[in-house]
Amino acid sequence: MERKQVFVRETSGLIKQVSLTDAVMLNLANMSIGIALFQSISPYITQGGVLWMASLIGMFLALPQALVYTIFNRKVGRTGGDYVWISRNLGGIIGTIFAVAYLLEATAFYAIISFFSASSINSALLTIGYLNHQNTLIYVTENVIVNPYATPTLQQRLIFYGISALAFVIIVLINILHSKWGYKLVTSLGTFSILTIILAMIIIAINAKHFDSSVIPLLKDFNVTVSSNLPKTILPYSISLPATLSLLPLFSLYTYPWMNAGPAVSSEFRGDKVSKFNVFFSLLITGILVTLGFLEMDVVGGYYFNLNAYPSAIYNFWTVAMALSLNPIIEWILGLGLILWNYFVLSYGVLVFSRYVFALSFDRVFPEKLSQLNAHGSPVYAHLLDITLTLLFLLIPVFSIDAAISLYGASIVGMLYFLAVGISAIIFGQKTKSRLMKIAGILTTIYFVYLTYEAATNPLFGFSTTSGVNIITLSFVLGSFVSGIIIWSVTKYMNLKKGIDLSLTFKEIPPE
Repeated sequence: MERKQVFVRETSGLIKQVSLTDAVMLNLANMSIGIALFQSISPYITQGGVLWMASLIGMFLALPQALVYTIFNRKVGRTGGDYVWISRNLGGIIGTIFAVAYLLEATAFYAIISFFSASSINSALLTIGYLNHQNTLIYVTENVIVNPYATPTLQQRLIFYGISALAFVIIVLINILHSKWGYKLVTSLGTFSILTIILAMIIIAINAKHFDSSVIPLLKDFNVTVSSNLPKTILPYSISLPATLSLLPLFSLYTYPWMNAGPAVSSEFRGDKVSKFNVFFSLLITGILVTLGFLEMDVVGGYYFNLNAYPSAIYNFWTVAMALSLNPIIEWILGLGLILWNYFVLSYGVLVFSRYVFALSFDRVFPEKLSQLNAHGSPVYAHLLDITLTLLFLLIPVFSIDAAISLYGASIVGMLYFLAVGISAIIFGQKTKSRLMKIAGILTTIYFVYLTYEAATNPLFGFSTTSGVNIITLSFVLGSFVSGIIIWSVTKYMNLKKGIDLSLTFKEIPPE
């Protein structure tokens, strides 16, 4: 069989335009530092658990995975990244099933993040409103852009949908008009978002002495009462290792394992240093900022104050920084930074989703049309598929907030996907006689066996609850994998009718 019959065409046609900064920003968006410092992790702290220690442990445990991704990135740097690695080491059927399941899970996640970004808008506006006694802002947050986790009316949910859909359409259109603009959007949003976190840290440090006089009144406005007489210690009197380790699954939901965004566009890397450094730089930056953010909160607020205030979900790194800024302009900058973190995540998601779809199309699993590029190097039809699926998933929270929240539990798909990457690394290490890759693959596999178990049994993940497995989540997860099986069966049959043996595709590495 001639090579041209194996893949859609001889070259991908994608442009080598991704700098080290662009690749790092993709991964930083995927690891979502700003969202982790918002309401994602801290509300679930328990007595003796230390957030910044859990962050350090999580970063350390992610090192083998970072090594796996770096080695694969340098040896097999192709569009689709880990999809290519899984499908070439575990077989096309396994690669397809996992890739389809992962894409469906990711699309649902992006849609839900987009919808619940209203939470960050609500929090930022309400905090600024209380700090400056601006009744108009307070009215807006209580009647228009309300907290989506409360009990919004159908009209308020439709407002969320409209805001989310409009933002998503704009991001997709930017990517369609020119592929380079998509990367520049991610990098621009990422730069601003990272700078606002650094600004917040500086503000908290400079105005630490105003903590009680600024933060406690704000909490009272939110009807949150915490004693100001609690011990001002950085650490609990007795550190609980189990309580600290119990926070690791939360970090795995939002931060350290999610380092596959940069590698997913690796055929577009401009220079070897991008493949060499992007994953480790991303992991290091994430580890430093998340760890310092939580550590600074314990230094300034005190461990026991935080322990009592975090569960409110009102009190967090961002609201404390805004309260301590003592300046309306800085408050708005920080509030905008919090809000844009969500759109930073969405902008990376739009770009990376299209590359996975492109890779599946290039392998003839998806229709060939989805790997077609326009004059500006953008896979326009892959983007159109993305926007169609996302706008459909966005309807879920409009009709049922509970159903939407249940889909967060589908992160078990991500844990299984990374588990497959670990196994692929072991096989690849065996093939290439790379002892380092085999060891890194084994350690990665062990870690994701643990995280998959946690995702299946720990109620914090959302897949299961105290009363059993969440039926909505289970149905979505099973449906995702079944979809992969169906797509593989159909596409293999259709290709055979054309005289193409699809299994041969996965014995070769796609061309660049």
